[in-house]
Amino acid sequence: MKSLLSLACFIFSFVTIGYSQKITEKDVPAPVKTAFNNKFPGATDIKWEKENKKELEANFKMNNADVSANFGLDGAWVETETTIPSSELPAAVTNTVNTKYPGAVYGRTEKIEKPGGRILYEVNITVNNKKKELELNPDGSIAK
Repeated sequence: MKSLLSLACFIFSFVTIGYSQKITEKDVPAPVKTAFNNKFPGATDIKWEKENKKELEANFKMNNADVSANFGLDGAWVETETTIPSSELPAAVTNTVNTKYPGAVYGRTEKIEKPGGRILYEVNITVNNKKKELELNPDGSIAK
């Protein structure tokens, strides 16, 4: 019985490691709050999560869009993901998806911004009853 309980605890801890942990705003370090407020002064409905040991993620609304932004614990901005309609994807991205995955049904699509001006697009599709997440460069090439 003791080993069964230990196994259950191990499985529970293993499963929960992959999920973000919600945190309150008072638990967000000052450098992260400052960096967030400077980068997103019009943000509303802000909710914080611990992405991993080194990053926090803010989920919020900006200009009526769902946005998430990750910051290092020192306040360094890591990336921003903004939900966009699939109609706003660059033509090259749409062409790649439609060519490689004919008949794909588009789900959530996001524009990803990274330091240095790097832009990526995340496209969630369903094709042949299977869900797939793609990350593409603006020119339609698969991001690496």
